[in-house]
Amino acid sequence: MQEISQIKYAFFMSQENKNLITNYSSAKYSWLKSGGKISHLYKIHNQGDLINLVNEKEINKKKILVIGNLSNTLIKDEGYDGMGIKLFGDFASIQINSDYMLVGAAVLDNYLSKYCYHHGIYGYEFLYTIPGSIGGNIFMNAGCYNQEIKDKLLSVIFFDTKDKKVYEKNIRDLKFDYRKGFQKKNSIILYGKFKISYGNKNKIRELMKEYEGIRNQTQPQKVNCCGSIFKNPSNSSAWRLIKSSIDESFYNGPIKLSKIHSNFFENDPNISANSIDSFISKIQKRVKEKHNITLEKELRIID
Repeated sequence: MQEISQIKYAFFMSQENKNLITNYSSAKYSWLKSGGKISHLYKIHNQGDLINLVNEKEINKKKILVIGNLSNTLIKDEGYDGMGIKLFGDFASIQINSDYMLVGAAVLDNYLSKYCYHHGIYGYEFLYTIPGSIGGNIFMNAGCYNQEIKDKLLSVIFFDTKDKKVYEKNIRDLKFDYRKGFQKKNSIILYGKFKISYGNKNKIRELMKEYEGIRNQTQPQKVNCCGSIFKNPSNSSAWRLIKSSIDESFYNGPIKLSKIHSNFFENDPNISANSIDSFISKIQKRVKEKHNITLEKELRIID
């Protein structure tokens, strides 16, 4: 009876709420082409959608997972039995003001980099090679080439799901660190305000091409990959630790590491997410045994 009532509820919601997707396949859209289903995914196009959503009594009891480009998130095979949120519409826009850019959380990093190039804004070239979204970038303080998003961020605008209000926090009041950004509980990142500096478009484009060339030479391309699997420990590189700790078997099979870069996957599609998680644990164990260092996952695994 409980299962039937859940089906009726899901059907009712799909009829009443066109923004709802039930049993959303994360594997279909994940960069790893792996992952379980999200029981209820809500597409949010504006602040009104968000307020209406959190006002619904049934939904308010559920746990919340905000997903972006699924480039750095893996949902385990059992799926996510909660409320998934994906931003669109107003949150996929960019506005240039006199002294800052207002960038929606759903804007892709690569798109923002190209947008800045077309408007002669420099400093965002490093985002050209990052596969995620601005919201995910702010969440984890992503970066590369000795640059992080916090270096360009002025403030974070977010929605508090408990008191149902929008707030803004200045970067000076936030404790961003290596791969740790804005991770406040019960909050949804909506926008970031970013610095603006204008420069020579040719030089901006040259730097974007330079970063792209480095990526193409040092990272696997056109494979099922999530970016870096592990964070770099202090004064060390995760890929060096991994490479010196594992044998050839880790570079072969349906779940495997890249021979180009040992901190990247090149796995087959439709692989069990739980198997990937177990494979990651095996790598951690090998590194711990060899170097007495515990690698911390950069890939976010949801169960």
